[in-house]
Amino acid sequence: MSNSESIRSEIEKQISAGFTRDEIKKNLLAQQFEAVEIDACMKQYKNVPGAKSSTGASVVSLLVSIYFIINGSMKVSSNPSGLLHTWGIIMICVGLAGGVWKMIDLVRR
Repeated sequence: MSNSESIRSEIEKQISAGFTRDEIKKNLLAQQFEAVEIDACMKQYKNVPGAKSSTGASVVSLLVSIYFIINGSMKVSSNPSGLLHTWGIIMICVGLAGGVWKMIDLVRR
């Protein structure tokens, strides 16, 4: 069995196991396959649902972060002091941290 056939066989196994494109590549690199050969073989599997990197969850997470920022801002502006004011500040901080985290994750992909 040639190297390309071994790589394709391994890709198909990992796709059926539900691994993402990035996980499959990382696993193949760990098995000492060359990155160039892996990329060439992976091109054949672009339309396989299990082989795609998912960004849907990242987009949803980013929207949740925006919701936290807006909702926290509303709580801070409507409650000048007290528990709801503090809760609003916490929501803003969590929303900003989550938003920054997800933006970095989306840019890296």
